[in-house]
Amino acid sequence: MEGAGTGEVGLFIDLENIRYSFLNVYQIEPNVSALIEKARKHGRVSVAMAYADFSEHPQWVRRSLDVAGIAVRDIPVRRFIRDGQERMKSSADLHMLMDIMETALDRPQVTTYVLMTGDSDYIRVITWIRNRFDKRVIISGVPGTISSDLVAAAGESDHLEAVQGATGEALNAVVEAIALMVKRALPPTGFWTVKLIDQWSRDRRNGVPGSDPDKSNAISHMLRNGLLRRYKTVTDVREVTISELDETHPAVQRMVTGAGLEAEPLPVRCVQCTARNAAGATGCIACGAGLEQRVPETEADAETPAE
Repeated sequence: MEGAGTGEVGLFIDLENIRYSFLNVYQIEPNVSALIEKARKHGRVSVAMAYADFSEHPQWVRRSLDVAGIAVRDIPVRRFIRDGQERMKSSADLHMLMDIMETALDRPQVTTYVLMTGDSDYIRVITWIRNRFDKRVIISGVPGTISSDLVAAAGESDHLEAVQGATGEALNAVVEAIALMVKRALPPTGFWTVKLIDQWSRDRRNGVPGSDPDKSNAISHMLRNGLLRRYKTVTDVREVTISELDETHPAVQRMVTGAGLEAEPLPVRCVQCTARNAAGATGCIACGAGLEQRVPETEADAETPAE
């Protein structure tokens, strides 16, 4: 078996696991270029693939993977109804497992496998390529989210560190620009969602500074700290999770009034009639339409642009 830094390397990224682990642990987006550089430490990367349903992630993630030379394996989630609720099932991990096996069988020159994941579901394929093909396997995940059995099965680990994006005044500038964008504009749907805020912030005409990951980090920061509030409501078509600026928040009030605008004291807007309602309201004071309670924030929910 070849040592570190020699031979060909196969890089396989469980993108959903890695991205949400970064958001949960480090509270920032992963730096995609740092992922390929991590793999290059162990040799020449001849296979590099990332797996996810990319409709569930910001567009910049896919672009960054393309720029880094990492092939995108777009695996749509399967949606189904159980017990009256919509559920999702992803088969991305199965596709990643099959590609690892095919690489071991068809590309014997790949001697080192870097698996970016923390999921114990890959233990069996790791032991198979090590025992049958004498391959070197390295687990590269986010500390605190990695199965100890997974690392034990591989025998080696090289964990992912946070590469800090915009901080301090730079982050505040991005947050303020997004807050004012949401305050001043209304999308054609008549309401904001995380996905729409994310998309509009990347349109240069809206004047939001920073890189695409900085903008995602700013939206995540706003959700975690209550500058944006999320709640579910039902439109004529379907249930949606709305994201709105909480203009009762002191930081939002400072941004809004500093821009010469007037802060709205009632943060919840009815989708049906656009009337404003108090936080925690279950029914619109104007038309009586139902208003659901606030959606609890988690890092994964906050950054999933699925609505």
